[in-house]
Amino acid sequence: MKNILSSLLKKFKILIISIFVFFGLILTVHFDLFEIKTGIYKKYPNLFLRHFLLENSSVKNNVLNDYNVKFLPNTQFFKINFSKKRLIFDEQYYNSAAQNQKSTGYSSWGTFYLENYNNKLVITDYNGSIYYHDNLDDVLNNSQNKIKLQKIENNLNPIRVFDTFIHKDKLFISHTTKENGCKKINISVAKLNLTSLKFKDFFSPNECNETGDIGRMQFFIHQNEPGILVTTMEGVHDVPGVNAQKDESVFGKTVFINLKNLNFYNFSKGHRVSQGLYASTEKNLILASEHGPRGGDEINKIIFNRNYGWPISSYGERYDFNYEKKPHYKKSHKLFGFEEPIYTFQKGLGISEILMLKKNFSNFFLKDVLVISSLGAKSIFFANFDDEFNRILSLEKIFLNERVRDLKYHSGTNSILLALEENGELGILSSEN
Repeated sequence: MKNILSSLLKKFKILIISIFVFFGLILTVHFDLFEIKTGIYKKYPNLFLRHFLLENSSVKNNVLNDYNVKFLPNTQFFKINFSKKRLIFDEQYYNSAAQNQKSTGYSSWGTFYLENYNNKLVITDYNGSIYYHDNLDDVLNNSQNKIKLQKIENNLNPIRVFDTFIHKDKLFISHTTKENGCKKINISVAKLNLTSLKFKDFFSPNECNETGDIGRMQFFIHQNEPGILVTTMEGVHDVPGVNAQKDESVFGKTVFINLKNLNFYNFSKGHRVSQGLYASTEKNLILASEHGPRGGDEINKIIFNRNYGWPISSYGERYDFNYEKKPHYKKSHKLFGFEEPIYTFQKGLGISEILMLKKNFSNFFLKDVLVISSLGAKSIFFANFDDEFNRILSLEKIFLNERVRDLKYHSGTNSILLALEENGELGILSSEN
């Protein structure tokens, strides 16, 4: 009996040691200790090695499905430097009740927005707190991994901030407020001052809506009038709302606000949740990224007075979709009189801000490239368009493993700045060639 117990004890010890060794190897690879994972990726760039290490067929199939995929620091043709710096916000950023104000496009993450103003980093968080660092070059070039921010006093009192935009020394902030229990969308504006900001109303329509939000802003000249374009949204998951197709409503639209007289009108309609916006008067071009429902995220070329189909047409489906025999949304835009997307991501990625990146970012860029950021996919995409911006010629995914909410370009270092909202970090992306 004693020998049996001794034998069992030895086997138990061997089992425990084996478990520790197994998980030790996994953690070693996961955290790239001794650069083991780096070595595996270099020798087996498509992770085929794991096919022989893992028995789970679904895991093997997913690994093999990454055929010819490159991982940071490599893209298909050039290398990228990626670093992160922790931003030090105030206490409210980490504990605010506004994190629980969920909607279709925004949830409990610590959202914040970036601006580069005269080589100063200006940051606004979802609560409406505004911060700055007085030397952006120093932030990007020093080796410190934490950025201490100075707070700017201001008179905003939003439920949630959705975007910031600087135009001619003025800071515009899109946000929501509540009046008599009903949510309203707003844009407030203040002349930039790093000591104190006094905001005034710029755009505040009377219409209110419990599931409607405001979004991104860009400057644009339309019919020889300078103005601000802003996206609006409506709906929660499988309840899309009723206003996106109504001309008398500002929700589910791209809205143009005249800078001279503050008059506004709907520039386009039929939008769900537009979380990225690019506008160039010089190119006479407006592009927007838009969340589909379950799948169907879109890149749209925004044209005056066009209808983009929501909630009638979508290449996505309901969130409660269960491989039904009949689609809930129309699987065409053009057939029903709507504008087709330039591109649709069949697999939803939580599409976010977009940025036109100059071709000098990489020797492999022959022209400007659109950077598309994402939340759920934790990636950015480089999109190469045709000359008329009617279709995407190529699209490459760069996996960062970070939710990217906002993008800005810094010419001094030829780098992309990213708002990484999961841990409140500033991401810095640059090319090695």
